[in-house]
Amino acid sequence: MFVEELAKIKECEDKAETIKRQAKADARKKIEDAEARAVNIIETAEAKAKDILDSEMNSGQEESQRNYNASMEMSQKEAEGLIERAKTKEDKAVGLIAERIVSICGNS
Repeated sequence: MFVEELAKIKECEDKAETIKRQAKADARKKIEDAEARAVNIIETAEAKAKDILDSEMNSGQEESQRNYNASMEMSQKEAEGLIERAKTKEDKAVGLIAERIVSICGNS
């Protein structure tokens, strides 16, 4: 009877050891799976962040180009206006210069 009880104890100890090894293996597997999911989540988040960054950069560049074009158009119109005003005053300036030359040369 004592030998039978010892055999049962040994059997229970072996079974406990098997359960313990299986639990460790299961835990290791769960950790590996969790790490793989974490890597996947990180990669997905990085890809989304890059997409958002690229989209925002493109939007910013497009807006910047529109602002630049509008500014250049406004500057062009202002320059053309200045040229037109200068042209209207050119004849008067030439007349004044001619009068002065005649006045100076005519008095000599």
